[in-house]
Amino acid sequence: MSTRRNVKYHYLRTKKALGDTMQRILDINRKRRFFGEDASKKEELNEELKILNAVAENQAMRLRTFEVRMRKQEDAA
Repeated sequence: MSTRRNVKYHYLRTKKALGDTMQRILDINRKRRFFGEDASKKEELNEELKILNAVAENQAMRLRTFEVRMRKQEDAA
């Protein structure tokens, strides 16, 4: 696989993963409203949300890196 296709492939996979992660974050936010006063369940959701937020941040940084690489490759071509 050429370098350009490799970067594009990883970019698209990371973009899909970020979309999936964001959907999971939105689902958790909906569940938080549903559970209301159940402290143990709410704490469990908060922990999962904290992890997903960190994952989403990492994926967003990777996307920016891939975008810069693709832009450099287009400028070089």
